[in-house]
Amino acid sequence: MITVHTKLVALLGTPLAQSLSTLMQNAAFRSCGLDYEYFPVETTEQSLAPIVAGIRHMNFAGFGVTKPDKVAVIKHLDELDEFAAKMGAVNTVVIDEGSKLKGYNTDGVGFLRSLGEHYAKPLSESIFVCLGAGGAARAICSSLAYRGAAKIIVSSLFDWESEQLVQNINANFAPVASMIPWGEQQALLHAAEPADMIINATGVGMGAHVGESPVDKAIFRPGMVAFDAAYNPSVTKFLADAADCGCTTFNGLGMLLYQGTAQFELWTGTQAPVDLMRQTLEESIGSKA
Repeated sequence: MITVHTKLVALLGTPLAQSLSTLMQNAAFRSCGLDYEYFPVETTEQSLAPIVAGIRHMNFAGFGVTKPDKVAVIKHLDELDEFAAKMGAVNTVVIDEGSKLKGYNTDGVGFLRSLGEHYAKPLSESIFVCLGAGGAARAICSSLAYRGAAKIIVSSLFDWESEQLVQNINANFAPVASMIPWGEQQALLHAAEPADMIINATGVGMGAHVGESPVDKAIFRPGMVAFDAAYNPSVTKFLADAADCGCTTFNGLGMLLYQGTAQFELWTGTQAPVDLMRQTLEESIGSKA
């Protein structure tokens, strides 16, 4: 029951009907005996500013941010942590007692923690190919560069988006990124030959594109690792193709889990109940984080 003492946490973005974050965070709050409530608030380009302004003056601990607001929200905040500032995107905002809004990005933290459960080679010796250059790709590639990846190759349906991501990585993290135009698929296949890991951050394989893969199966070779940021379905065509070719595969449920545990700890100052949050997600979609 929400009372005058309840700390509120909102998720801002559009659309939000498919989000599992509400279930995961509220289960965690209850498990820890915290009087917090997490709920979705769908936004528009026009409503984001007044919504954030209202949150600033209400009993909020903070809020989460998802697409399409991760970049747009920055101009409404007072401060960014170092990683979020370099990356240029925010998915978590914490409000202090003086109503000061500080932005963080835990998407990269979530990816790296999940990666550590499936990938053992040092990042400094690793070559990554990332398909897609949107919000998920930005977090993943920026985190890899920040942690010392040897090389990152980006290819997206929108070449301008790839160029923008590559420029940001090389300017703000390390000069390790390059791009291949989406129309040059043979060049992409050639560039991927020495890669250690192929990342699908395009969204192809879920929603209206279930049963599709963004790339030819020929990109995979035995010993590679393949990651799909999607988690529903738990095995996309991209991951099925990779497994058929002898690759180690994992999906985005672990990334969702661990970015959420990092958010929980920022909002509450309490250690997240990771196992309970994992169980909540797995029960929600019948998969494994």
